[in-house]
Formats: sequence, structure tokens, C-alpha cells
Amino acid sequence: MFKRRNRKVITVYLDTKESILLKSKDKTFHVLYYILNQTDMEKHIWYADKIHKEKIMNKLEISPVTLDKHISSLKQRGLIITTSVRGRYRLNMHVFST
Repeated sequence: MFKRRNRKVITVYLDTKESILLKSKDKTFHVLYYILNQTDMEKHIWYADKIHKEKIMNKLEISPVTLDKHISSLKQRGLIITTSVRGRYRLNMHVFST
């Protein structure tokens, strides 16, 4: 007998400012919105390079320290996963899809 796992599904609309992520009171989800916009969706990889980070900081008007805290929160929540290459993250597709 197999146990059914409860999965959380996040539905994200990236083509509009009406994204549920941007409506969240949790600013970490605002960061996730911009990370998703910058992600290579074929490989599910986000590069946390200087240019990508600066774009997020400028859009959200946050400091580098604050952005790093949000990225750390996303890692703790299992939404992004560190890879063997520094500054490269993989989206946890088990969370984002059924």
C-alpha cells in the first residue's frame, strides 16, 4: 500500500503584475517572483550573479544583506536548492508542480 503525500502546489503567473507572489505580505515571495523571471526554465536553474541580484534589489528597493536573507529563507523552505556550483540554484520542481 502506498501512502499519498500531501503536496503543496504554487501557481505563479509571471506575465502579469497580478502574480500571487507579489500580493503576498511575505517579501521573500516577492524575491521568488523575480528569481522565477530570471530562471532558465529548461534546466530549472537560477544564477545568483551580480547582475541578477542587482535587478532584484533595484526592483524591490532592498539591500544586498536583505536579499541574501530572502535567498536563505527560500533555501530553508526548500523552494530553491543549492548546487555544486557556487551562486547557482535549482528550483525544487516537486514544490512547483504536481
